Amino acid sequence: MSILVTGARGHVGRAVLDALVTAGQDVRASSRDATTLDVPVAKVSADLEDPSTLDAALHGVSAVFLYTRPQGIEGFVKAAEAAGVRHVVLLSSGATLEPRSAQSRIARLHRAVEEALIAAPFAETLLNPGSFATNALGWREDIASGVVRTPYADSRVGAIHERDIGDVAAKILASGSHTGQALRLSGPSPISFREQADVLADVLGKPLRVEELTPEQAAERMTALGWPPEVPPEVLRAMERTTREPSVVTDVVREVTGNAPRTFRQWAEEHRADFA
Repeated sequence: MSILVTGARGHVGRAVLDALVTAGQDVRASSRDATTLDVPVAKVSADLEDPSTLDAALHGVSAVFLYTRPQGIEGFVKAAEAAGVRHVVLLSSGATLEPRSAQSRIARLHRAVEEALIAAPFAETLLNPGSFATNALGWREDIASGVVRTPYADSRVGAIHERDIGDVAAKILASGSHTGQALRLSGPSPISFREQADVLADVLGKPLRVEELTPEQAAERMTALGWPPEVPPEVLRAMERTTREPSVVTDVVREVTGNAPRTFRQWAEEHRADFA
């Protein structure tokens, strides 16, 4: 039986797909429009918000890598149960593991999906990463002009490489391990946005000036990018908090895969071309 990777166009989805292919697994990739996928495996169109697209995508599938999407989760659970899916690995958020999660809209949205899977008749594993190294791609336009603009430049986060998430998910999907668990994933150590800018400057071979945005300026930029207006204040509060209390880092990547989590420098070197 196959493993279905949803969201295969995304950074993490593609990392999961690549890790499963390398491991010799029978994999199927899905996106809302499969014609947009450039992947070396079978592909199928599936819209998690449209249950009518799921039966064909899940036919013959034993395990699924799933992105959090509250809309349509009930339809997904029903379709997965009908298809005989045995295990779903969810890309959730570290926000659901925070003490303040009840007050967090981001956490509540992710938690709704987690709870739907926990209540489902098949097994689930929740992956709860914090900050993604790929967030630095949001600086591309600024970096082209020699600057990194960010609020709370000294916020220290456990930025994780998408390939580490992919390797963890692939290992669990292939083995059926860690069922019923929520795994907090992180990079190897907290790294500030200022330190990330220094790494990028070194890797790209160009000086980069850090310009610290006010919370108001940052919220305005986020809203302009399409973030719901209630989300930026929440994200900014978390950033401010990690200037005082660095994000939690764990050794879960090593525990699951046997390999140390990749550093932000490794991520930057692999993504050098993305900043060209």
